[in-house]
Amino acid sequence: MAKPTNPAVLLAWGDDLLLIEEAVDALAQQLAAGGMGAPDRVRLKAEGRGSGDGAAVLSNLAQKLGTGGLFGGGSLMVVAGAGRLARTKELRAGVASALANIAPGNAVALVDQRARRPNLRAARPDGPGELGLLVQDVGGAVLSCISPGPGELASWILQRAQAAGREIAGDAAKDIAERLGAEVREPDLDRSGMRMTAAIELEKLMLAMPTGTIPLKAVQLLVADRGVGSLFAFADAIVARSGPLAARHLGRAISEPGPMVVATLHRKMRDLAQIHGAVIEEGKSIGQVARELHMHEFPAGKLAEAARRWSAREISDAITGLVELDAVSKGDGERAWGPALTRWSAARIG
Repeated sequence: MAKPTNPAVLLAWGDDLLLIEEAVDALAQQLAAGGMGAPDRVRLKAEGRGSGDGAAVLSNLAQKLGTGGLFGGGSLMVVAGAGRLARTKELRAGVASALANIAPGNAVALVDQRARRPNLRAARPDGPGELGLLVQDVGGAVLSCISPGPGELASWILQRAQAAGREIAGDAAKDIAERLGAEVREPDLDRSGMRMTAAIELEKLMLAMPTGTIPLKAVQLLVADRGVGSLFAFADAIVARSGPLAARHLGRAISEPGPMVVATLHRKMRDLAQIHGAVIEEGKSIGQVARELHMHEFPAGKLAEAARRWSAREISDAITGLVELDAVSKGDGERAWGPALTRWSAARIG
């Protein structure tokens, strides 16, 4: 037997701010279209790690959901951090009870905002989990709101323009994605606001060009390059001795805590030194060296390729320079972190 549908219950899970916001707005519009007027939005937040906080939120949620309004629209309960409400058997039972007793005109949007995993091979969050099962059991909607990975934002921009009755050139959509940093592949990039920023930029372009297809030239004139950077990409650029790439990601490196930056650079330079010694100086195969260093062969091969651009002395000097950079990062004297990192990186690129 098919489960009944319950349009008053929504679970939006993932990390994309725009998709979450639009899912909640759509639920509000659906309630208003039911003839009872626009609902009052009441926001709750499931805080803390203990079950006590969740129990208090659930008690408040159940009371408000179960109480109908006498006049006008009902209440739309928006619960942030809702994933915490499914951590224990007792909490899940409370959620099930609250969802089963919703007064006419009321609705609930459970928001389980979770970041993408740091490993790009499994970059998407896990599924909706136990909370998703509870929502599905009462016939509610479960929406995936996952931020775009590399190569995904441009196609979304094209679809967004079409939904608004407009067209944007494919190269223009791709350029917007690049300017917003969507094509940076490193896993330390916050992607949660990319769609929201892209939507704002697209609206700006449509206002500037009210008719016709939006071309690449318009994007180049009106959309700023955010210069979105990655600490991992900065370290890779140093190892590859790529000045343009290092410059693009330098701002991100400067904005991060100094000791973390130094640790990241030291790890990368240490791996480069080991690969240089084994492959360049000793003539070992990449496969053999990868096994000895417990590395995957592909990154070992990339490091071996980069190692040919370095001498042993240059690698040693770079690692020695990191000792001074570490002292600066921890507040050594009056020397500023940003200029010190810039000088160290410039010496490696030159």
